Amino acid sequence: MSAVGLHVNGVGAVSPAGWSSAELHQAVRKGEPLPSNDCLRPSDRAWACPVRLVPPAPPEKLMRHPRTRRVSSITRFSVAAAFEALRDAGIDPAVPQPRLGILFCMMNGCVNYTGRFYQEVLENPAQASPLIFPETVFNAPASHIAALLGVDGAVSTLLGNGNCIMEALDMAAIWIGAGTIDHCLLIGAEECDWLSAEALSYYHRNNVCAEGAGALLVSASGPGPRIQSITGPYAYHSWKERRDLLPELVAQTSVPASAVLIDDRSGIPKIDAAETAAWSTKAWSTVHSPKRVIGESMGASASLQLIVATLETRASGHASVISMPGTNTAAYACVLE
Repeated sequence: MSAVGLHVNGVGAVSPAGWSSAELHQAVRKGEPLPSNDCLRPSDRAWACPVRLVPPAPPEKLMRHPRTRRVSSITRFSVAAAFEALRDAGIDPAVPQPRLGILFCMMNGCVNYTGRFYQEVLENPAQASPLIFPETVFNAPASHIAALLGVDGAVSTLLGNGNCIMEALDMAAIWIGAGTIDHCLLIGAEECDWLSAEALSYYHRNNVCAEGAGALLVSASGPGPRIQSITGPYAYHSWKERRDLLPELVAQTSVPASAVLIDDRSGIPKIDAAETAAWSTKAWSTVHSPKRVIGESMGASASLQLIVATLETRASGHASVISMPGTNTAAYACVLE
């Protein structure tokens, strides 16, 4: 893929662990699942539906700007993560960034305002709020961030699997290589709603829905960890095909000595079995499983993995291998060094 050679020079995160990448990293290193709450649903249910929500924002993380007055949670999470990533890379978000690209990744998107708007449509179409409707579109978070940062081009939103940020990385490399932009902000984000939370619980009662956002600033050069290699995409159409492909994915991934594994396991043996078996053939200095701690964050999950890997590589000096087997269409692995 084109993204090999890019440097991850800045990271930012909002997660159930808190409003910073450092809090995410600390929680994942600790390895204990974060507390969960029962999801509020529109009608009585006889079974529990646990979720892990982002805690209230500290005052310094609240963006006071006309654009953020009515935005949904997914945009608030993404703005905070994006601004942290820029500051982490030594870029002042208050200075317009016309040579900055933005690629936003999601699976569900702006579900809370979408549900609210269409509920109003069903109840009384004449009274459905035109102020809410703009926040229902998939590109709303990216457009808000672009406006806040003074970005006037090369902004797009990708919908896909939890690991679709790998496609965003490839697109960012093409933009940078073509001279369209100098840096690219990659963001994966989701907000929690009862429908997706309950749907996840049908796969397994311990499959906990989480929300948040992860942002990475990538460039052709810089002091940050370098993407040494990418394996994949390995396409599949069923979990049987996925199980059969993962050993080949692992075999084709060159694992440096004393590497750290950042895997996609959730702590549910039925879901984790194929990934556990595939990567157990390699030796690791440390293994971290962000989903065991924060839950299933869907479109944000791979971005949060990459952030943990970046911080782990910075802190330890060892390479990090990120396992991203996906859940629907394709599997990837990535080495940061």
